[in-house]
Amino acid sequence: MREPNLKPYDVPRNLDQDAWFLYQTTSIPYYELCARLCEEFAELYNRFITGHGLHGAARLDYWVSRYLTHAENIGHGIGLIKNGGDYMPMIDILNAPATDYRGLVEQPLGWMSNEQRKKWNDAFERLSYACGSGSEILRNNQTKGVHWLNRASIGKDQIYLDRDDSQVGDRARAIQYATNYGIMSPPTSYPRHPVDIGERVSPGTPCPRTGVWVPKQWLDGARDFNLAFCVEGRPMQPAYQILVAKEVNILAEFIPDWEPPKIDGYVGPLETRATDTIWHFVSQPVFQTVPASNLHLRCEAARTVVPFINPHVK
Repeated sequence: MREPNLKPYDVPRNLDQDAWFLYQTTSIPYYELCARLCEEFAELYNRFITGHGLHGAARLDYWVSRYLTHAENIGHGIGLIKNGGDYMPMIDILNAPATDYRGLVEQPLGWMSNEQRKKWNDAFERLSYACGSGSEILRNNQTKGVHWLNRASIGKDQIYLDRDDSQVGDRARAIQYATNYGIMSPPTSYPRHPVDIGERVSPGTPCPRTGVWVPKQWLDGARDFNLAFCVEGRPMQPAYQILVAKEVNILAEFIPDWEPPKIDGYVGPLETRATDTIWHFVSQPVFQTVPASNLHLRCEAARTVVPFINPHVK
């Protein structure tokens, strides 16, 4: 029975759009972009530190070095994918640079000018969104298939099975954010992504092929399910039904008539429920090889590089 405060997610869906986004954000050029953004952030930060003569102060040099290491780690992850199709290490590798903000802002930053701080913030937000999205897209491959197999006995862990840890709902907003950050450039019309009805697999069964998969419910016309990027050999995740929760008026006690502002494309807080399905493979168009030009790779842009100066190395 459906909970009284939940209603169906009823947003027009576009399989070609969502499949395009998933293939973009799991491509080698995309991961190379993430590495380049980490390098550019480190180089920018180091240039500011050098200009203010602050090498050796607090842990500023450590954080420059850390983001150069993040870039190297992403490169190692790319090698694992190219040489063995192993995407799983990339989940944590990409999550690390996206979630280091607390450590960064614990350092003294007041020495930057307003213009420098804005450039610093913009560079971090760009890499954080790119890396965070890349990690998120892969995350359901970690545990969801195993949780589905053990669903009869997982008890209170059912909440982890029901929670879709990937991006939920229509990908149009995610594409818009990525476009605003200069991370990708969507086509005027999305190429057709053929669905192979003959290639089918159930949740919990080892994924036979790395790529995008669509649940049967979507093909039957349902709007409240997601596509998924699944990794060969990992247990297939369940399908996730999307539900819209009731908006909570946190200011009701003070402003009874307050309503949240209207945001284009926002339908309310989303919840998910793990559901049985049959997955079908969604092929990438042969001509869509995710060229670098579609991702606006910033390593091609002209820039001045200031070498990292580590005062602890003589």
